[in-house]
Amino acid sequence: MHAHTTEVNNKSVNDAQAEEYLDNLLKNGSQEGDSGAELELPSWYDEQLFKRGQKYFSKYRFVMTSGMLAGLIAVLAIPSILRVLICTRQSSNCLTAYRRYVRTILHTQAWYFHPIEDRSSKFWTSIAAVRKAHSRSSKMSTRCGAGQITQKDLAITQFGFIGFITVGAHRIQLYDEDFLEATSHMWRVLGYLLGIKDEYNVCGKNWAESKQRLEIVMRKVFRPALSDTNNDFYRMTEALIHGLWHINTMFSVNANIYFTKRLAYVKGYEYYSFDYLPGEKFDPLQKSYYNDLNLWDRFIVNYGLFIVTYLHKYSLIRWYFNFRVLLVDFFMYYLPCFAIWNFGIKTAYVRIFKSGGQAQEIQLNLKEE
Repeated sequence: MHAHTTEVNNKSVNDAQAEEYLDNLLKNGSQEGDSGAELELPSWYDEQLFKRGQKYFSKYRFVMTSGMLAGLIAVLAIPSILRVLICTRQSSNCLTAYRRYVRTILHTQAWYFHPIEDRSSKFWTSIAAVRKAHSRSSKMSTRCGAGQITQKDLAITQFGFIGFITVGAHRIQLYDEDFLEATSHMWRVLGYLLGIKDEYNVCGKNWAESKQRLEIVMRKVFRPALSDTNNDFYRMTEALIHGLWHINTMFSVNANIYFTKRLAYVKGYEYYSFDYLPGEKFDPLQKSYYNDLNLWDRFIVNYGLFIVTYLHKYSLIRWYFNFRVLLVDFFMYYLPCFAIWNFGIKTAYVRIFKSGGQAQEIQLNLKEE
């Protein structure tokens, strides 16, 4: 009895801390821009934990990449972020979306594959380039009336990169505590380096705190936003998927939206019996949006969910799908055939570093009023 009471008390303390974090993020975090912190490692940085976080990408590449894609789609449902993207015209058509999201993939890979301990490595070049690009986009979107990029926007985008794969790990039978601890620490460090203050960072001082923050952001920010999406969201997602289709032809707009909304527990997007939040259950009156999908989209949904839910736990299957992602990445970098066919050679090749190792400048296009 006593243990049960302690558990209940701990839960209410944790819930209160999570609510406090979210209130602060939504109220104060929406008034502040970049933290202004120097590009130096924070005092709480743990080298061993960070490096273990980097290594896990090779082990879980397929599901982590899938989770990030869902996160990128989910972020488009957040009005303040969507306004900045529309204003800077970085991803509003197939070509600009292709180039922007391939750059995003290459930067993320630079953070996972280059050494953080070497200050001259591409890890730091990439971090500095992204921070600079955020600063320019923020000034530009302020000029055209869409508002600056705030701490809230940065933290919500940070969720896009690791939220679904960490808080959703149990849904794909991934019970690796060290993966969760190391990944959340790694992204806490990345968030800090990209200008997020500790009080707004969606990753806390350990996995227990990160989990509270990630879960409340998913439930109270992403779930409502994805339950009420508009034409702008659909148009930008369509541009994203049509752009990335050039590197993976299995992508489909409606199937990928379905995956994303299911991950955020949006009602009507349940596929398995465990696709409900605690305290919620099957509602016979709820429309199932699966029925709106065409045959090809249903095939992608069935195939994708069966693999990650039931087969991914086997190392041989994991190895096979990780290898497929590796192959896709190889062609994306060295021989983007479909992109060359559609956009021409010069535009199809996307690079974030010059041959000397310096960062490539990102061209921003201010939306014509």
